[in-house]
Amino acid sequence: MARSLPLLALCAALSLGATPALAQVAPSPEPREVATPPNARARLPRVTVNVLDGRDSLARGVVLQDTGRILTALVPVREARDLRVVYPDGRIDRARVVATDPAWGVALLEGNAGRWVEGLRISDRDGRARDEVSWVPIAGSRVSSGVLRRRRSFVGGSATLLRDAWELDPIPANSAVGSGVFHHATATLVGLIVPPDRESEITGADVAFAVPATVLRALANSAAAASRPWLGLVMVEIPPGASVRFATGGLRISSVAANGPGAAAGLRGGPNGDVIVAADNRTVRSLADLGDILEGRQIGQEVTLRVTRGGATFDETLTLAARPAPREGSNEQATPRAPGE
Repeated sequence: MARSLPLLALCAALSLGATPALAQVAPSPEPREVATPPNARARLPRVTVNVLDGRDSLARGVVLQDTGRILTALVPVREARDLRVVYPDGRIDRARVVATDPAWGVALLEGNAGRWVEGLRISDRDGRARDEVSWVPIAGSRVSSGVLRRRRSFVGGSATLLRDAWELDPIPANSAVGSGVFHHATATLVGLIVPPDRESEITGADVAFAVPATVLRALANSAAAASRPWLGLVMVEIPPGASVRFATGGLRISSVAANGPGAAAGLRGGPNGDVIVAADNRTVRSLADLGDILEGRQIGQEVTLRVTRGGATFDETLTLAARPAPREGSNEQATPRAPGE
């Protein structure tokens, strides 16, 4: 059965029935080493997450600025039964797929309850060969550096011809699947590394390549991705036992989005913001707890949050709203601190 994962192909040769014997792609004999700027070296690990199926690692993912959604490779996540994301500080949230591009093998995820507020903006211009780039292959690893090497054409899902995928130099290891490709000069996302197809009979299809920014922008701005339920809250976990008042933990609201459900309910954010301790009469100790409660909820449905403010505890009912679409070309800098929205 054909996989939807992009396959490397010499399309003209295939259409003539010729054997693409010269299509083998190999790393440069002496891959050029590119020094990663200090700001990129520090920033990339803060915008890269680990994607899990339960406890099993599936892929890397990169957080998008403004929405907090996560771009990752489709093939590793499409069969996951218990999809989760691990944020840069180790916090875990249940996740769901909100949009996919099967031809290119790319998926867009979001946490059920939370997000990480720092992210990368997708480049609004195309990259150029020899542009310096970097990516984070596996959790806890050092930033890998290289260049955009040259364009390649693929045959993707439904025999779709896919043009202008980037080959990277050096070619990344398989563990880099789902990593975002960071452009040094513009500090933007210019690609996403997709996995090789080990089952393909096409020579050279077993090499990972990067999906171009144009494809990633289209997926991020898709109507399907903008229609998910939204609380409009950025939250920080209070670990159990960290506070006498919140012995079982909870979620402190660090900020409230203007015109969101949280703002409409009068919830307050900040260092001394409201703390969510339960939702629909179920205890909330973490983002994962809130994510489980919100699983399957639709826009327009309600959720009742039990909130502690000062010495008082009260309930507020929020009506889930549609998450705002990403702002095209936004250059706003996100705060590199709390997860959750």
